Amino acid sequence: MMRSWEEIALARFHTGRERIAGRKIPITKREFLYFPTPTMKRARPTPPPATPTTSRSSPIPPLPTPPQPRHSSKKHQKIIFKPTNWAPVNLTQSELSLPLTFPTGQTFRWKQTGPLQYTGSLGRHLISLKHHQNGDVYYQIHHSPSQSAAKSALLSFLNTNISLTEMWHGFAAADSRFAELAQHFKGARVLRQDPLECLIQFLCSSNNNISRITKMVDFVSSLGDHLGNVEGFEFHAFPSLERLALVTEQQLREAGFGYR
Repeated sequence: MMRSWEEIALARFHTGRERIAGRKIPITKREFLYFPTPTMKRARPTPPPATPTTSRSSPIPPLPTPPQPRHSSKKHQKIIFKPTNWAPVNLTQSELSLPLTFPTGQTFRWKQTGPLQYTGSLGRHLISLKHHQNGDVYYQIHHSPSQSAAKSALLSFLNTNISLTEMWHGFAAADSRFAELAQHFKGARVLRQDPLECLIQFLCSSNNNISRITKMVDFVSSLGDHLGNVEGFEFHAFPSLERLALVTEQQLREAGFGYR
């Protein structure tokens, strides 16, 4: 009579004869072929206990260095200006609001160089504008071949011969919707820019965003003569058409151009 498979299995796992319940049980050839060997699962090894970390095991990595302000990489002599002598433009905030005029997409060559202060170049004139405590607009000429020419260029650029208050009063009388919105946009003035600068900036703005447009215009501006540094920003005169003609297609593509 054949024995149970448990007895046969024990006999197979130990070669020769095995002792079960105090007696020796031989394993026959028939029993060997008839009963398969049961599969035994191997116990998984127990991982060693984790070693408690100490302050000496792994030092704390240092904090990353914060990014530094980006400046022009073009090599030139540093000419740094600190605005000190301010003169009135004779425009109130209702006639010219700097925050509603300069960073709104009209021009990308004027940079904010302080609280309510903007700096840019007009030809070879480097000028800053800011609001006084009472809201009036003041200007400072940093660099110019002629102080009188710089002031004349600034007044023309700002369209000071046009009274914004009178114009908006007429618009508000003819359009109730304009009268309602005009209360929130007092001093938003249209600038009279140089035609070449305006054209190049317009080409850069096609199918684009303000950040990328600014980067492209900064590249074009860097090709002109360096005028100076104001509050960490480098300013240049706008390059001539002859200078722009020397720029290669590869240089333009590396600067982000390509759509036009």
